[in-house]
Amino acid sequence: MSEPFGKRRLIVTSLLALLVIPVFFLSVRAFAAWRAGYGWEEMDWDGKGHTTVLDFLKAAEIGKRPVLVNDRSCVEYYLHRDGIIVKTACP
Repeated sequence: MSEPFGKRRLIVTSLLALLVIPVFFLSVRAFAAWRAGYGWEEMDWDGKGHTTVLDFLKAAEIGKRPVLVNDRSCVEYYLHRDGIIVKTACP
């Protein structure tokens, strides 16, 4: 009688373990994106006119630095891992 209960328990435990990993990853990623300190409008990384949840999650891997463009003070957004410029915003 305990055999089916043991299999069921193993299956449920395995499924929960498989779900915990992506939930933990997304939680850490969302927290890092939130801590990046960008405004929702700033996070439109590809200039499509609106910010999506994926744009929000990408904020965790994007840095920001001041730059001069044609003697204007601008902000450059770049990828932390390789320095590739994502976008440049000038007032």
